[in-house]
Amino acid sequence: MLIANYRRLNMTHQEFLVFIQVKSFIDNGQDFPDIQQIAQHMDESEQAIYQLLHELIKKKLLTIDSLKGADGLTHDVYDFSLLYEKLAVLEEQSIEKVQVETQQTTRRQLFAQFESEFGRTLSPIELETVGNWIDEDRYQPTLIQLALKEAVLNQVYNFKYIDKILMNWEKRNIRTPEEVQKYRNAHSTGKVESKVNKGSQPKIPIFKITDQNPNH
Repeated sequence: MLIANYRRLNMTHQEFLVFIQVKSFIDNGQDFPDIQQIAQHMDESEQAIYQLLHELIKKKLLTIDSLKGADGLTHDVYDFSLLYEKLAVLEEQSIEKVQVETQQTTRRQLFAQFESEFGRTLSPIELETVGNWIDEDRYQPTLIQLALKEAVLNQVYNFKYIDKILMNWEKRNIRTPEEVQKYRNAHSTGKVESKVNKGSQPKIPIFKITDQNPNH
């Protein structure tokens, strides 16, 4: 993560290399490696290493803390907590950016699908309606697509009709394509059973009074 983003933290290439060296020492139990050791590993002068560390502190990416050790003595340690915090913020921003871009792409695709099915450009009010379904009503784009498909199958090219479909699904707590299909299957089965029940009712014979046997 840091390799891809150290420039965004305003770190130079040399400062990044210093971080790598110091981190390596810390990982091996040396919380405060000597500047001479770092200089030897990087083939740099001690003055150059001192300046690089100073720049990291100045940029609020590194601090030098004092901690009491097991021996009861106070020891200095290099602490990159500020760097990790800034890196975490960058990662969160990157995730949010991807989510926003994905949402925008999905929205554009949804607009295009409506215009394709309706055979015309959507009006500003219609664009706002679709946007409100996503932003305010929190309908999933896939659910909106299914509602559009159902309206097209019924040949009803009307936003109010689509809105009623979505509201009906919401009342029934239907929030996923799978739940929509399950509801459709149940609804379809109910209709078939109703027709069967109507068709299976016993026929009651009708007799005319004149047809009855006079002896009875």
